[in-house]
Amino acid sequence: MTTSSAIWAYGSLMQIGDGAVSEAFSTVAEIIELTPPAMSRDDIDVSNNSSDNGYREFIPGWRDGGEVACKANWLPTNSTQSYTGTSGLHAQFNDNVRHNYKIILPSTLITISFSGFLTAFEPDLPLEEQAQLSFTIKISGKPTVA
Repeated sequence: MTTSSAIWAYGSLMQIGDGAVSEAFSTVAEIIELTPPAMSRDDIDVSNNSSDNGYREFIPGWRDGGEVACKANWLPTNSTQSYTGTSGLHAQFNDNVRHNYKIILPSTLITISFSGFLTAFEPDLPLEEQAQLSFTIKISGKPTVA
């Protein structure tokens, strides 16, 4: 009987960079769901009249770093989530600039670093649950894994 090598996601962190020359990263407060990038790749159809047995042929095309989706307990006065802050998620949503981000898995198993911009900043105030904040980051360029 083998033992599973599965990991528990508890302790995973989402961090946002401040854009300074010697960049500092802040951990987004109280993340409850974190979906790392689902990368994809285009396929280019190069089928032609000489394609073997009438089957389509493809070559690899552009890669897309994907998106990162997160949900957190919404803390509207926390510096990483605030409407009034100058460096948190809401400020980054409004500044039209690409920023650096990191996802750090528990026990520093891996760190996924990427550049991107917020495409969604969605607070939710359900009657019978905690206030929540969902946000999405579109990755620009190649994510790195260390």
